[in-house]
Parts: sequence; C-alpha cells; structure tokens
Amino acid sequence: MMRLSIKHAEAMVPPPVPALDPPVEIWRDHAGAIYAYGEILGEECWMHVTGLASFRFTLDGDEIAAAITDGAEEELVQDAYRRRVLPMALQVRGREILHASAVNSHAGVTALCGASQAGKSTIAFGLSCRGHSLWGDDVLAFEISNGKAMAVSLPFEIRLRPSAAEFFGPEAMAVSAAAGTAEHLPGVETVPIASLCVLRRADDSAVPVIVRRLPFAEAFSTILGHACWFTIHDSEGKRRVIDHYLDLAARTPIFDVAFKPGFENLPVVLDAIEQVLEEDWSSGLTNLQADPNP
Repeated sequence: MMRLSIKHAEAMVPPPVPALDPPVEIWRDHAGAIYAYGEILGEECWMHVTGLASFRFTLDGDEIAAAITDGAEEELVQDAYRRRVLPMALQVRGREILHASAVNSHAGVTALCGASQAGKSTIAFGLSCRGHSLWGDDVLAFEISNGKAMAVSLPFEIRLRPSAAEFFGPEAMAVSAAAGTAEHLPGVETVPIASLCVLRRADDSAVPVIVRRLPFAEAFSTILGHACWFTIHDSEGKRRVIDHYLDLAARTPIFDVAFKPGFENLPVVLDAIEQVLEEDWSSGLTNLQADPNP
C-alpha cells in the first residue's frame, strides 16, 4: 500500500517548456496552463506540481515522498497527492486511470467521464442523493482482472463548484463531507465496472437528455480520450495501455450522454443515468431519450 511522506525541502523548479525532453510528460488544466510534469530518472519517477511540491516514487516501493517548500500548505499537498500523484503512481504499476467520477450501485461501479466542467462531480453527487454510493471524484482507477474490468478504490473527497453546492444546499453538503474516503489506502476494495457514461453538453438539443450506447470502435476511441498516464514513450507501455482500454471497451457497456446544461434539467438527466444503471443492455436496446414534458 502506498503512503505519502512529506519532507520540508526545496522543491525542484520545472525547466522552461522548450527545454523539456520528449520523455517528459506535461499535464495542463482546462485553460491550457501547465500544472505538473512527470519524468523518469533512473529507477525513480518524479512528478512536479508547479509551485507546490516535487513527488518521488518507485515501481516497487511503498512510499510517495513529497519535497515541499516551507511556504507550501500541507492541505494542498495532500490534495495534489490524492488527485494527481497517487493515480499516476498506480498507473505506472499497471493500473489505468480515467478522468471520471463514479458511483457504486448493486450492479457495480458506473463511471462518469467527460471534459473539465462537463458536470461529472455534480451528476455523481446528484446520484448519491438518490442512494447510489459515491465511489470517486474526478479520478477512476481500474484494472483488468480475470477477464473483467474492475474499479480500484482510491482515497477521495467530493469537490463541487460553488453553484452546485448552492443548488444541493447545506444539508446535502453536510452528508457529502462524510461521503469521501480521503484517509483510506488505495486498492482496499475492487468492484466490477458495470457501465461507463461519457457526459457531453448539448446546448442546442431539443430534449433534455439523450443516451446512446456506443459501438465498440467508437467506445474505444472515446474513452481513450479520457485516459490519463504518467508517461508511455516506450512501445511496451503503449501496448499495455491500449490493450487495457480495448478490454474495457469490449467488456463494458459505454454510453454517450448528451444533455442540456442547467440545474433545471438535472433531475431528468439523473433519471436517464439511473435507467442506464438499471437497464438490461443485453436485450439489444441502444438508445434512451428523455421526455421533455414527463
């Protein structure tokens, strides 16, 4: 089990972008700004979160070490560890990481993928208010085990945008404060992935939400666009990632969920996704469309 240790020392300063070597992986936020970069130096993997800390881990060690400056807030370091660094450390060790929130129901875990600000956390939290347990926020780890796609538990805290927190209200937010597993170790639990929804805003849609099951080729290319990895500049690493996502697409029902944004439409969006959770997709059904006037 991997654990974080923090040492107050000068964090490494990232070199200018043009000086970065090809093996260096760069991560950017939704505005295009660099928030971190990663590299492998000998037997050590380094992930530098700009202006905060440099994290170091190895392929077989149990420790993720963080070098931080005296001015860095430890709470921000812990958040970067949970959301950014720990998932990459697991990916290096053979798991895969999706940019997704997730809920857990009787059928298994349903992942909610999407671009930044697509509503992943809001919809996951909305489903949790209807009795589905939160499994993760913004990051989903999985592995292929015995021919099945299995979600791997990660420590997390739900993080909603202010507008969403205001919509759900203080009582719901109080419940959410106890819903995360920020103190849990990674990999404590594995659960089958029952389905995967790719969220997509459709401002001009005539109906609040349309759910369409994706055929294999489209499903594979779509979810690969939401994959995260530390660095895969070697052919073996690329092959492993592609094989795992091919297995995920082949073994898991994957859906495009196109919806009109706005909190007024959230209940019908949740209804449609709950139908995905309950539907027997082996029956051949391929589309769901919400009635704009139920």
